[in-house]
Amino acid sequence: MKPFRDNRYLLPIGTALLFTIACKHDPGVLPTTIKKWENIGLSAKNEIPAPAGKSEEGDLTLELLSDNSLKYEFHIHNLSPGDAITGAHVHFADAGNNGPVIIDLKPSVVSGGASGIVSNLRQGQIDTLVNRTVYFNVHSTQAPGGIARGQLDKKVEFAMDVALSGANEVPAVTTSASGVCILRMTEDKVLFSKISVSNLDAGDTIRVAHIHKAAAGSNGPVRVTLAGNIGEFDIMKTTTLVDSVYNMIKTEPMYVNAHSKLKGGGLVRGQIR
Repeated sequence: MKPFRDNRYLLPIGTALLFTIACKHDPGVLPTTIKKWENIGLSAKNEIPAPAGKSEEGDLTLELLSDNSLKYEFHIHNLSPGDAITGAHVHFADAGNNGPVIIDLKPSVVSGGASGIVSNLRQGQIDTLVNRTVYFNVHSTQAPGGIARGQLDKKVEFAMDVALSGANEVPAVTTSASGVCILRMTEDKVLFSKISVSNLDAGDTIRVAHIHKAAAGSNGPVRVTLAGNIGEFDIMKTTTLVDSVYNMIKTEPMYVNAHSKLKGGGLVRGQIR
């Protein structure tokens, strides 16, 4: 005797299974947004260091999709005559440092910008993009290291490379020394700083450096220590600021001052504002 089979139930089950498989592979099903970065500001000032004589700015929108693709659109508004965009990447580093490429957009540039989709991202690329310190960098023929940059994890609220000179001291100092201080400040009140001084006079030694509060032509009190000893020069440091100092750097007269053994009051100085 053959076992009983009720075929009335086989057709609905089979139909449902086929429908599920078809939906899973339906090319008409659009991917969803995992994360979107809108209106990210790009600026030459954010580059480390900022390219000399450049003031380019731009904007960027990125959209990470559920099919492991990255949709992008960027534009540089004031690209210098004779310059041309050569590439654009997502890099791994915080606002005060340069880092390796994690995603190469390989854009087809038209009129100072590009849009497109990067497909088949690896899970490691996605994890870094979403969870780590990353920035977007546009490169050009005149600035191969980067013409405009924007941080994706935290907004850069202030960026400046401060030129330091003995002539800016009050009173002015005669010295062969000069310097530069890279300052980048993010929205979470973290200050990235790197101060370098070169060509010191014979017998002199660099010692400490600070941000002081005062306008040009005046001296004022210390508000931030940039280097507490010689070993803290020429390295990128981070300092978490209190609200009052954070707002001072953004809005008030401030200056950078590097002090040395022979010029304890100040060897080279540069005005922030």
